[in-house]
Amino acid sequence: MDVTVQLPINLLSRYALDAFNSKNRLQYPLNGQLVSNLEAVVFYLQEALTLSSSSFEHHFTLANMLTFSGDIHSALKSYQQVLLTTQNHQDKVTALTYLSVWLHHQNAHKKMTSYLSQLETLDSHHALQVKTLLATLEVILNYPMDCLSRCSTSKKTMNKTAPSNYAIIALGYLLNDDGAIAPPLLKRLTLTLSLANKYPKALIIVTGGLAKAGQTESSAMKTWLVEQGVNKDRVIEENKATNTIDNARLSLALLNKYNIQAATLVSASIHVHRSHILFDVLHWQNNLQNNKITQSITFSHVAVNDKLSTSDFPEGKVKRDCYIDALRSFGLPAFNCPPFVQI
Repeated sequence: MDVTVQLPINLLSRYALDAFNSKNRLQYPLNGQLVSNLEAVVFYLQEALTLSSSSFEHHFTLANMLTFSGDIHSALKSYQQVLLTTQNHQDKVTALTYLSVWLHHQNAHKKMTSYLSQLETLDSHHALQVKTLLATLEVILNYPMDCLSRCSTSKKTMNKTAPSNYAIIALGYLLNDDGAIAPPLLKRLTLTLSLANKYPKALIIVTGGLAKAGQTESSAMKTWLVEQGVNKDRVIEENKATNTIDNARLSLALLNKYNIQAATLVSASIHVHRSHILFDVLHWQNNLQNNKITQSITFSHVAVNDKLSTSDFPEGKVKRDCYIDALRSFGLPAFNCPPFVQI
């Protein structure tokens, strides 16, 4: 999209969201040039802010986009700008939340503690939730990635609960255009099958609602597992989700339905920590929002041996994505320019 005249702020927001959702990541057309889609998002948001510099939703979204591209320093400056200029209580709470979380990512603990103290003064209940979020991040980010051996170390723990109270959750991956299972998904299914054979009474949840050639990820996954000899009654489909956050939200409903107490997530080596964070945070957030305590679920994760990760612990972009997903599962949309809001 070429911008040669001044556009209304809502239209600029719409263009920014379109760029954000574009699959054209590296050659997005903008003003006669080809840029990354994130560069286009930033451009449109900056244009919107020239029309309304006090639109703090646009400031937050712009800062979020900067975290996506890895420019944490500039993102922190944007969050700080909102904190210094807004008079709105909720905007201050949101800015302090972002600052605390991203300073934690930067290991700037002295500054982080200062912002957490400010947050506690404004909203002690929310501050406690942010501290819980940070504690969750610390635990999961220090959970070493493994393939199958980690599950054997936790067998004793699993056996403390009834076998029917343990579940294996295989996270989906986009099918080929003809509906066939793509190699990355086959690796996840092969690992899931190993776990299913190791724990023959475990429930298996296969996730993913994106369809190719009339078949969803979850239906293809279930068919494959059944063909390998898994009892079809063990395999439950979550066939509505189109992203990992929905995978987690909808799978959690199934875990509660079947009174699951422990679950192992199966995914790619660069994805398992992010998934673990999403499931864990959404689980305790749901309990808080519903003002009730449902069955407590303990999550673990196992990665396929895909060589995509060079470290047992998240680092670089993978670690950054863990923080981004933590904030999204915490209820802070990545794109938040009303009426255009997207988790």
